[in-house]
Amino acid sequence: MTAAKAKSIGGKILRAILWIVCIIVAAFAIFLIVMSVTEYKPAALEKAELSNTTATAPTKTVSAGDSFTIMTWNIGYGALGDNADFFMDGGTMVRTADKARVQQNMNAITEFFKSTSPDIAIFQEVDQDSDRSEHIDESVLLKEASAASAMGAAQTMFGTNYKTLMVPLGWPLYGSIDGGIMSFSTFAVDAAERVSLPNSYSWPMSLFQLKRCELITRIPVQGTDKQLVIINQHPDAYTDEAHHAMQVAAILETLKTEAAKGNYVISGGDWNHTFSNIDVSAYPLLPTTEWEAGHINIEDFGEGWQFVMDNSEPTCRLLDHPLVNADGTPSDLPIQYYMIDGFIVSSNVRVDTVKTHNLGFVNSDHNPVVMRVTLQ
Repeated sequence: MTAAKAKSIGGKILRAILWIVCIIVAAFAIFLIVMSVTEYKPAALEKAELSNTTATAPTKTVSAGDSFTIMTWNIGYGALGDNADFFMDGGTMVRTADKARVQQNMNAITEFFKSTSPDIAIFQEVDQDSDRSEHIDESVLLKEASAASAMGAAQTMFGTNYKTLMVPLGWPLYGSIDGGIMSFSTFAVDAAERVSLPNSYSWPMSLFQLKRCELITRIPVQGTDKQLVIINQHPDAYTDEAHHAMQVAAILETLKTEAAKGNYVISGGDWNHTFSNIDVSAYPLLPTTEWEAGHINIEDFGEGWQFVMDNSEPTCRLLDHPLVNADGTPSDLPIQYYMIDGFIVSSNVRVDTVKTHNLGFVNSDHNPVVMRVTLQ
């Protein structure tokens, strides 16, 4: 081969490589443009739509002196059962359940919901149309369960906190997501609001991340000018403590505002942190653990608040490995447990009981927590 011919071939190869690089860069740029144009950008305050689980809206009312139950449960978008681990927790799986398994998990979740029939329920990680949950609308399944239970007519509220065309992580890709937090009330509701929490992520990471929020439900208290205010919470898990502190500060501001009005306030959910007054010595951090729950310092909130978790059973497990092996036998690996689900309650609400229902993490990586209270 002559030097001239070798030089010509080398030039062609170099041009081909440059074209490939240009195509990749252009494709990535187009991807970012599409994601930016379609990015979910909720307002700081939005009215949350009210819908009924039955043909008639609830007419039940609540008064001072009344007692009722409230349940919180992160249902893990119906895909984080005992077969699952998760790549963000130190596992290997990205898409953790096929359609049959999502349906199986949701069947068990809705059966417990029906059997418990709380007066008020707040759920986290409820998908409506996501790749990770095989596009099953879990909000509809929960509504159907509520309507078929002893709850009777109830009103529902939904706050979207994760909506994106694509999360380009893992393989198969995590994909498109449309989900959020959902609340149920058997008491007649005046109004509901979605209040944005500070965003922990800047562009371009914000294109693929959650947009956290509080879902506030307002229920009139009969014979008074006060409201029973139910706040569904699910602040960040994987962000740094500085950003989480910003979200906690925003949550505290909401609590103070409602307490200043004399309202009865219950703020609950998956906090992704443990309240500092809760004894977690029964759930020590294992040497292999890659995620440690932070703490919410209750002293930052001042007087007048109750911080409630039932530590007799864990409320969450780490998804670093499945609980069952591929052959269906139990895993012998140690399990990292957490206490991160519970309630912050104003002083004018008496906490009568609180119970974590240990369901063995068979159908979700969280256990439901049920609290009974009385309005003072």
